[in-house]
Amino acid sequence: MRFFPLLLLGGCIAGMGYSTMDQVTNAAREYNNDVRWGRFDQAAKHVPGDVRQRFVERHSSLEDDFEMADYELVNIEVDKKKQTATARVEYIWSLKTRGLIEKTTTRQKWERRDMEWVMASEERVKGAPLVFFEEPKTIAKTDK
Repeated sequence: MRFFPLLLLGGCIAGMGYSTMDQVTNAAREYNNDVRWGRFDQAAKHVPGDVRQRFVERHSSLEDDFEMADYELVNIEVDKKKQTATARVEYIWSLKTRGLIEKTTTRQKWERRDMEWVMASEERVKGAPLVFFEEPKTIAKTDK
């Protein structure tokens, strides 16, 4: 009977009992917290292996000038059939050399690969551009 609690604990640690939404939300929070605090090596664990080095280099290039004030994980939508998710994230940040507070909203595409959730891409939706984020492929023209 002493081993029963250990079995329950082991099952929880392995991710059993967590919904798909819980799993992707946890991965997104871990990733964004690591980016928020400049832990780019740890954040890179949540991006596909073939782009990790580029991710770390890209983020580290502004490390001395970049300051993330805050972020908010606004929304996550999960497609259980495709094992994908889309998250909307709002970042508040500044470059020390400019001293201006900026706000950027991005769309993160998450995919389940090898039993882990990874952020496959992040694209700026609105707000100030920053080298971290891919730019939109097309920018919609406003009506005149």
